[in-house]
Amino acid sequence: MSASAAPDFQTRSEALELMDAPDLDAAQLAESLSELAFLNAALGGYGATLGALERLIPPGCREFDVLDVGSGGGDTARRIVEWARRRGLTARVYGIDRSPEAVACARRSHAGRPGLEFTAQDLFDLPLTRKYDIVHAALVLHHLPDDAAVKALAKMYELCRVGLVINDLHCHPAAYYAIKGLTALLSRNRLIRHDAPLSVLRAFRRSCLEDLARRAGLPAPEISWHWAFRWRMIVTK
Repeated sequence: MSASAAPDFQTRSEALELMDAPDLDAAQLAESLSELAFLNAALGGYGATLGALERLIPPGCREFDVLDVGSGGGDTARRIVEWARRRGLTARVYGIDRSPEAVACARRSHAGRPGLEFTAQDLFDLPLTRKYDIVHAALVLHHLPDDAAVKALAKMYELCRVGLVINDLHCHPAAYYAIKGLTALLSRNRLIRHDAPLSVLRAFRRSCLEDLARRAGLPAPEISWHWAFRWRMIVTK
């Protein structure tokens, strides 16, 4: 999309986010991951994920494990472990990310915290012999074109024993202009200023998520809207 073109909220953008480039500056990436964690906390982005766990963890269960796909700086993984601990549960979260630099950031930020493990690994390289109670991906699916998103959904569903949780953005004009203004005002990080509004244009309408799930051969998903402009998709086994 050119600087002067009006945003298209009906068709997913194919423009690439700077954060997906292979040659990122490590210091700038670390700063962007820290800012993303702040935005997630300030805008209630973790709520959709934690509410899904409340739905999926069976009564009487005392411990569970989670595969966190695209774990980035590890902030969501940490929130899951803390959420479980407050309820007297034990969570083990295995975060994977294709970016070794992001994994290094997650390890530095969460060194010594029990229940967390971060590995530089690709979802599609994981063996199907190892299953996880919950497979979770927050703000990951919108980075993928439709065909790759379909394959990712199918693979994640194969890896879960209880359910799959997707927490991602709603492509909506209000979300786009709000995050564009907010990041322009508060952030000096070029990745955040560029990628945050673009992420909304790469994101989803409900019908798009339903279509991706259908193409992946998943059972009918439960899709719900959450503040701030998040879709949550739960697919149970």
